[in-house]
Amino acid sequence: MANKPARKILRTSDFGDFTIWAAAIEERTGVQITPDRERALTLFLNRRMEELGCPDINEYLNEALDVTRGAQEWSGLVDSLLVKETSFFRHRPSIDFVSSWVKETINQDAFSGPLWVWSLGCSTGEEAYSLAITVERAMREVGREPRFGIIGTDISREAIFHARRGIYRSSKMAMVDAPACRDYFDQVGDHLWRVKAELRQRVCFLTSNILTDRSPLMRRKMHLIYCQNMLVYFRRWKRREIVNQLINHLDNHGCLMLGLGELSNWIPEGYARTAPRSIQAYTKVEAIEQGEAQ
Repeated sequence: MANKPARKILRTSDFGDFTIWAAAIEERTGVQITPDRERALTLFLNRRMEELGCPDINEYLNEALDVTRGAQEWSGLVDSLLVKETSFFRHRPSIDFVSSWVKETINQDAFSGPLWVWSLGCSTGEEAYSLAITVERAMREVGREPRFGIIGTDISREAIFHARRGIYRSSKMAMVDAPACRDYFDQVGDHLWRVKAELRQRVCFLTSNILTDRSPLMRRKMHLIYCQNMLVYFRRWKRREIVNQLINHLDNHGCLMLGLGELSNWIPEGYARTAPRSIQAYTKVEAIEQGEAQ
């Protein structure tokens, strides 16, 4: 029996119009195709074209980029560009700040609730659930009935599917303390834990592209927007554009939290950094001045 000829592994130089396709993908997602993402994209394209028996890169990408026909392929292509590694309570200084900020905010006379939080680029949900646990604990600690909602959004359909299930391996929960594990999780298998239904009901997960989202939920003014480790995917000028878009979703006394270094020294107009330098949080200048006057 004759041996089948080895299949040629495609490289970006074989794609002809790859730079055009990369620009089209970046325009749709905002994700900059850096060398490491180019390698990940190439591996994904090789695998999918072999699985589908599609020899022509242009034919495949035409299908994937088609809004109606290529939804599933597009989702997989986007996933190939994203690093979805995350865990609960990933950046403790930020989580501690959220707790303090919630207590201070809900104790203000002008606040009537409920508190709304947006977890942007929430991946598989650990961040959104961490925020839900933190907000509920903070409200109970100051003797207030927990009245809040969390919206978690991500461009990855696969990530949002896992987030809605709320099932995680023990390796993801290294930073979850014993009381939180007892109060907010059920063990559902060997080394598997599921977020309790009561907490899952506090969190709404949506597949969303920050560049194009028109969801009615996004028209709601948010008290806290938590956007960490997402802006790194975008070019610097696009990061500023996104931040300016986000602050339009903030309540007048709201807070925007980003990952350290994601904006360098740039500060959105009318806003100022607040809190310790170990985190990157912004509030309106007039809100800071009112707080200091009180």
